[in-house]
Amino acid sequence: MRSRLKCGTCRTVGKYHLQENCASICARVPPRFSQCQRSEEVTTVRRLLLYFLIASVVLFEGAVLLSVSTPQGRAGVKAVLFIPQVLADMPLKPLELLTRKPTREMIEFPLAEGMGSADLYLPHGSGRHSAVLFYLGVVPPDRDESRVVALGEALARSGVVVMIPWLQTQVQNKIVPEDIDGLVRGFQRLRELDRVDPDRVGMGGISTGASMATVAAQDERIRSQVRFVNFFAGYYDASDLVRAIGSRSRFYGDRVARWDPDELTVRLLTEHLIDGVADPDDKAALIRMLIDKAPNTDGGPVRLTEEGFAVYRLIQGEAFEDVDELMEQLSPETKEFLDLISPATHIDRLEARMLMMHDRADRLVPSEESRRLAESLGNESDTYYTEFSLFQSAIQVHTDGGGDLGPLDYVSEAFKLFRHMYVVMREVS
Repeated sequence: MRSRLKCGTCRTVGKYHLQENCASICARVPPRFSQCQRSEEVTTVRRLLLYFLIASVVLFEGAVLLSVSTPQGRAGVKAVLFIPQVLADMPLKPLELLTRKPTREMIEFPLAEGMGSADLYLPHGSGRHSAVLFYLGVVPPDRDESRVVALGEALARSGVVVMIPWLQTQVQNKIVPEDIDGLVRGFQRLRELDRVDPDRVGMGGISTGASMATVAAQDERIRSQVRFVNFFAGYYDASDLVRAIGSRSRFYGDRVARWDPDELTVRLLTEHLIDGVADPDDKAALIRMLIDKAPNTDGGPVRLTEEGFAVYRLIQGEAFEDVDELMEQLSPETKEFLDLISPATHIDRLEARMLMMHDRADRLVPSEESRRLAESLGNESDTYYTEFSLFQSAIQVHTDGGGDLGPLDYVSEAFKLFRHMYVVMREVS
């Protein structure tokens, strides 16, 4: 029987864990954040409060709840030490004081055609460790970007071998179904490494990378070998994501609210929908109007087929109630593409434990996508799902806009991150 959610608390819904605040339950609308820069005073108080939180959790986990000699205690301490490594506001990185710098190297793995490359972050020393393949999806593929390196090193300092694959399509900002096979092959290569315990290997990703990793984890070649998937802010059904972008709305059940997608999200929708247009004249006209922003030099009106006009309207934005009819007019190739890249298509094949996290203010993918994924896994699953209002403020995951949290809210959200990372560390410890 499902437990009732109470405002400001964490509860188990069926067997998946949901953390959220009252506002998101009642309104399901992300709070509007100030666009101004955080004041020095707020930042100082935030740091002090977060230091207090970290110290309190360490004492609680180590001295009251669990001994560090137990797996639970070690996972708790690792989670506490991990958080400052990935939050830019934290000048003190205690994990760097307590652990040796990990090794970073580039490795190759075979693809269906040619070779793929990946960055490998290895814990200092020798011996076998748990491991995770973490896919960043459609992002500017800078393997030296500070947040990417911080994530890889933080996990490696926590005793996890980290593989971050870099596929050619990332350079092109393209999502292609063939990359799923590349992720499967990368996972197989990771399990073969001498420093990896093959029975403790998972997958993870962020945004589109989380969804593609989840589809890869359903593949019959590896699905029984993927121990967990850390699903950060991905989509469940690509068709629903198109509906959200095309209507500039977020929706869950009967609730529909305004949503302002990030410019990267709109650009991806534009390029991928136009790629699937069957009529070459339509495709050329749409590229000229919506990508090149070039004037019509023919002098006459632009004529589009029914499919081309549907794509045009979805990209420009339409009322939510009109979107389903426009989706029906997309080409069979586009519909097949959306099915192939959706975790929803073969969710019954997934065997890995799902550890899911999503920011309520996410403008790349609405958090309702993660809710639908958690719901689809059912009450009998061991899914752990946490919603935050932290990552845009603390990590800046979007390409435009910004956000801010007050000090107390910041500490509350950081504690949720601790609880989530505790579960992750339990899986890899």
